[in-house]
Amino acid sequence: MPAFFGFELDRDGVAEILRSPELAAAVHAAATQVADAARAQGHIVTSGAALPVEVFDDPARDRTATTVAVRHPAGIGMEAHHGLLKRAATAAGLDVEGLHP
Repeated sequence: MPAFFGFELDRDGVAEILRSPELAAAVHAAATQVADAARAQGHIVTSGAALPVEVFDDPARDRTATTVAVRHPAGIGMEAHHGLLKRAATAAGLDVEGLHP
């Protein structure tokens, strides 16, 4: 690969980093912080139970990935009305940018 202004991208090195256990642990820790912040908001569903917020690792061949999800029918409404996960991610120190109307 030709260098661009003295910089050459090491694709194999980048791939190694994206699949590394250290990066996976850091990504999972950040996702756990987001989930904890979402749970701390105290939202409940109609049954009176706490809104379920889950963290799970995504199987990806090319990089590590972790998802924070609300697997409940109320989850979409909670995100739309309260910005549940967006606020939680911001509280965890992450920059969040969504779709702009």
